[in-house]
Amino acid sequence: MNTSLLFLLAMSSLSAQETRPVEKPPSAATAIATIPDTDKSVLFIEPKNRASDYVQAFELLRKDKPILKVALRTTGGSTLNISELTASSNGTLLFVKVAGNSGSKYLIIPIEEIMEIAYSPN
Repeated sequence: MNTSLLFLLAMSSLSAQETRPVEKPPSAATAIATIPDTDKSVLFIEPKNRASDYVQAFELLRKDKPILKVALRTTGGSTLNISELTASSNGTLLFVKVAGNSGSKYLIIPIEEIMEIAYSPN
């Protein structure tokens, strides 16, 4: 009887204990999926595709009105008048040729810093 009483007490105490699953840290995919909703939607675009779009837009603007200068606006607030635009093979960088006082030079700009490409206001 003592053995069966001890057995029942042990079983009741085991069933009363809760087992909690071990939480894993969120993966990158989970972290992206749990971004809180904001006023704007988020659209993920491959950098290579975005770089190609900027180069295509530059060529279209130059072809449409070759007399006007084309400007590139960056997140840092710079507006650059550009004469050439080329994308890196991976599409994460843009090679921008700008005219300066001492001749032309190339700037290398990460794709995520580009805000806009349009005709220059000057």
